[in-house]
This record gives sequence, C-alpha cells and structure tokens, in this order.
Amino acid sequence: MKLTIGDKTKDNPTTADIEQAVEAARRGQDDDIVELEAGEDEYLEALHEGDGRFSLGHGDKTGRFHTEEPIETARVKSVLGKYASGDPAWRRECRLLPDAKSPGGRKRIGSEPPVWAIVLVAVAFFALPILSILPDSWTEGWLSGIGPAWIVAGPIVVLLVAIVAHKLLQVRRAAAWPQAPGRITKSEVAARHKSHGDRPSEVVNEPAIEYEFTANGLKYTGTRIGIGEDSGGANTEAMLARYPVGGTVMVYYDPADPGNCVLERELPKGVSKGCLGLLAGLAVVAYGVWRFGGPVLTTLEGRMGEDRSHIFLIAGGAGLFLLLLFFGARKSAKQGNAWPSVSGRVVQSGTESYQERIDRRTVTRYAPVVEYAYLVNGREYRSRQIRLPKVQIGRSQAGAAKIAARYPEGKEVEVHYDPANPGEAALERSSGAAWFLLVLALIGFGVAVYASGVVG
Repeated sequence: MKLTIGDKTKDNPTTADIEQAVEAARRGQDDDIVELEAGEDEYLEALHEGDGRFSLGHGDKTGRFHTEEPIETARVKSVLGKYASGDPAWRRECRLLPDAKSPGGRKRIGSEPPVWAIVLVAVAFFALPILSILPDSWTEGWLSGIGPAWIVAGPIVVLLVAIVAHKLLQVRRAAAWPQAPGRITKSEVAARHKSHGDRPSEVVNEPAIEYEFTANGLKYTGTRIGIGEDSGGANTEAMLARYPVGGTVMVYYDPADPGNCVLERELPKGVSKGCLGLLAGLAVVAYGVWRFGGPVLTTLEGRMGEDRSHIFLIAGGAGLFLLLLFFGARKSAKQGNAWPSVSGRVVQSGTESYQERIDRRTVTRYAPVVEYAYLVNGREYRSRQIRLPKVQIGRSQAGAAKIAARYPEGKEVEVHYDPANPGEAALERSSGAAWFLLVLALIGFGVAVYASGVVG
C-alpha cells in the first residue's frame, strides 16, 4: 500500500500517516488529493472540495466508482484507514456509484437543461436590444408595441416553454423503455450543498434513493427517481416512505444504456397545469403592460414630468415589493414560532465570502457558516439557517465570524424544524428582525409621494 499526497509518498502508511495527510489536504498545505494505491489500477483517492468535505474515487479491475455526495473529514479518515488495513467494511461507510458512461453519445435523462434551451433563452433575452438598433422604419409600430411586454415577460415565457418542452420530450422517449423488477438498496435523506457566487451557499435536503436491477444479464444501480426534479422539500418524507430499503420496484431503463433508468417515467402530477397557469398569468401581465403601460406612463409624465414620473414608479414599485417581503417574513416568523424542536449538533462552523454587485462595483461580503445535523423520524437532516425569518444580510468578516463563534463545531444545539417539511429548520426563533423591511418599504413610498409633488 502506498500513500501519495502532492509530491510526497509513503509505503505501508499507518493510520496516523493517513490522518495527517487528510488534515494537510483539508488545510491546503500539500495538495487537495490524498491517494492510496493498493496495486496496479487499484486505488482509493479523496479530493478536498474546499468546505471541509471530500469526494471519494475508487478504481479496480471491475471499473471506476465515485461517491454521489462529498463526505466529512472524520469519515474520510475512517474509510481510508480501513482501506489501507484491508478491512472490507470501508465500502459500507461510503456508498460508491459506478462511473457509467452513456454509449454511442446518447443523451441521458437528467436535470440539466439542454444546450438548445439555453440558446433559445439567450436569444429571447437579447432579441429586443438587438432589434432596437435596427432602423426605425423597420421596427416602428411592431417593436414599440411589444417592447415593454417582452421586457417584462418574454424571456421568462421562453424559459418555461423550453423547460416544459424538454421534459415532455424526455417523457415521450422514456415511454418506450422496457421495464425490469428491482430492489431498493438505499433510502435516506441526502444533504446537497449548493454554492452561489452572489449569495451564501445553502444546504438542500433531498431523498437519496438507490436501487438495483438486472438487464441483459448484468446488474445495474440507479439513483434517479423520475424525469421531474427530485428536489425534495416537503415531498422528501413521502418519497422515502414510498421507497423503503428492501422494497421491490419496477425500473424503466434505456435498452441501449440500462444505467440510464428511472422509477417514475411520468411527469409529477400538477406540473403541466402549474406551468400553464403561470404562463397564463404572465400573459395577463404582459397584456396589461402592453395595453395600459403606455397611456399610464404618458399621463404620469404629463402631470409630474419625465424624471419625477420615473422616480415615482421605481420608488413605489420598490416600496410595494418590500412590503410584500415584510408580510411574507412576518408570516414565516409566526409559523416558525410554533415549530417543534429537537436536539442537534453543529458539524461545521466558520465563514464564507461571496461577491455582490453594487453600483457597478463588485463588493465582497461575508456570511456565517453554521451547519448542524438533527434527527426527525429517525432520519438525519442538515441545515445552515440560523434565524427565522430567512433574511440574508451581508456582513463584514469579523461580524460573520462573531456569529459563527456562538456555535462552535461539536456544540449541542436546539433545532426548531417545520413538521411539514423537516428540511426547513433554524436555531433561533424570530426576534422581530423583519421590521426593517417595513421601514424600507415606507421610505420607498415616501420617496414616491415626494416625487409625485403631493407634498414638498
């Protein structure tokens, strides 16, 4: 057995050697990859993801495998230690999935939007600015009529149509797939970490379902539940109850690529109606802007002047938006105060940075990272929400660190969770912090009234 990290190697490493290598990778001292080689084309490696967790990759004569989600540092040390000592129990601590590749360049069913949908939305977004540079004689009447409506609803409508069309094509394709009996081998909650460049990262709890089935004489492992998004949320508990470990299921698979498989090949109920309802609502908004937007703006400009009318609309719209946010935050806080609580444990504590665009400048903000684990109905959930209501405010690094310091790693905490959606939780109940939204809304309305000339 050989241990490798960066340009350093060690034969027959001890448990202490492996733990030191993992810590060095976590701190970024040598390299972010720790590798154990057991022989030719047989290895187990851990790649640090930058947040204290590692992704594992394994290779042997049967193929290449990987973990579906990164795992914590302590578990990585245990897995690598058992692998180095020849203990087969290491496999039970990290569920590995095969690096299956779709043959013949066939596109697998997945969550990602296709390239054609992305291009279509981009064309819709930039179509109006491009048309605006054409000669007035070409666009007069037509562009001025649909311009405001398109700015409000055009790209959103195109995006929704592209998503629905993409999913319907997948449903049609899967309708001809054969089926095979399978067995559920894993049914638990998985915490997926979503990173955003312009706001703090978040944890999303999703149902993690794995199943095995046989096709063409070979055994396959599948993880995808359906063609629709497996986004979890309030549906997580119901999904896990529907597919318990050991349960028998019917698996639908692509005959040319059996690893491309699902348990449900129909779209979730209500998706089509929901999309049609949203499109109808956007159509009404677009028609209202097209039909009444021009006359209203002309009337306001005639009474207030062009500059004041624009200030009136922007400030009034911002005030209305903030007022709606205030009512939503108050409702969320009221519901959160009635949530039950359970004991939890902090598994990660620190800070993270993200970039915000303010007045054409990029500003670095900081947020506390306090991730905690808790059990509901015998299942482990994770969350990073500290306080209700869920309002994120950018802070200085010192301010974010001060908040995180209240919750050091390993601390036992009281977790308040939504019984209808256990993945939604917080450490602190509402303290009236949402009132600042009402203050900002009143400021917006005040500016609008001043711009109208009613006072001042």
